[in-house]
Order: sequence, then C-alpha cells, then structure tokens
Amino acid sequence: MKRIFQFSLLIMALMLVSNSDLFAQQRGKKKKKSSKTDEYFDDSGGFAHRLWYGGGISLGFSGGTGESVFQFGLSPMVGYKITENFSVGPRVSAIYTNYRIQISNDQVAKADPLSWGVGAFARYKIIPIIFAHVEYGIEDEALFTNIVGNEIVVARRTRSNMFLGLGYSSNSGGPWGFEISILYNALLPDNSVESPFDLRTGFTYNF
Repeated sequence: MKRIFQFSLLIMALMLVSNSDLFAQQRGKKKKKSSKTDEYFDDSGGFAHRLWYGGGISLGFSGGTGESVFQFGLSPMVGYKITENFSVGPRVSAIYTNYRIQISNDQVAKADPLSWGVGAFARYKIIPIIFAHVEYGIEDEALFTNIVGNEIVVARRTRSNMFLGLGYSSNSGGPWGFEISILYNALLPDNSVESPFDLRTGFTYNF
C-alpha cells in the first residue's frame, strides 16, 4: 500500500511539473496574433475564469422487517485549471443517515448521524471526454454498533483514502455536463469487507 501511495504521489508531481513547464513555455513565446490558446493563458481574465465546478447527489432508502435506513449525500468540488487539460482542487462530501429499528411493540430506536470527508484531487483530460483522476482524502464515518436500552450506539471511524481511476465527461461542447467515473481505493485496509471500487456520478460546469 505504501508503494502504491508513493507511486501515485510521484505521478501527480510529474504531471504538475510537466504541465507547469508547458505553461511557462506558452507564456514565454512571443504572441503574434490572438487565438483561443492565447486567450486562455492571458492572466487579464483573472482567477475565476480558470475555475470549474462539480458535484454529486446521492439518495438511498432501504428497509426490512422492523428497520429502515434513509441516506442523503452531497459531494461538491471545485477545480482550478493549471492548463486547459490539467486541474487540481478540493472535494468535500457529507452523508446524512436516518436509521430506525423497532425494539418492541411500542418502542422505536433511531439515530441520525452525519458522515463527512475532505480531500484534494488532481485531474487530467486524456481526450476531451476521458479524464484520469487521483484523489487523497480523509473520511470520518458513522457506524451503528449496537443498541443499549432504547438508544442506538453510534461509533466514529476516521481513515485515509487514495482514489485512482478514469472517468467520462459529456460536456466537451458546452459549459454544463454529466460525468461518471470508476475509482479504486488503494488505501482500503486488507481486512475490510468493503469493495475497493467507488462508482461516482455527477454534474460539472465549465470543466
């Protein structure tokens, strides 16, 4: 796992250096006439014109005999375009869970904790509709352990995640778009029963 983590950081560093060199070369060239590339690297547009926005919404419900689980989650992200194809930025997530279980004929135990995560990502457009995504983050997750009396005991678990993968984006021709990505969590503990794969869907603006 340490080797995977170190290798991922090396890839990110190489991508950043190579794209920074490309940016410097573009800035160093004498501009003879205006073009879309010239306009992109023109600092007169300020900071905002390099930003893009994205995020996803999750909604789920499951139930069985005497219990039910409802979940609602948001995961916004903001990217800064170092070059037209390479961007970095933060991503946060929050998931609200409402869990109810019947413990007797006239008693219901319930809990509604919030799980959250925060991280930083790097993303590179391989072609206009396909991108590579690397993300490191910290997750604080609520876990339902047992029931004491008529109260549900909720524990907290904090861990690090490193996601690596590819994604598809539909907004190559306009500001708004839909994206889907499949990511592999390289830091998932070996004794975890969770799947290391994370399927994400969401929307982007100006990506």
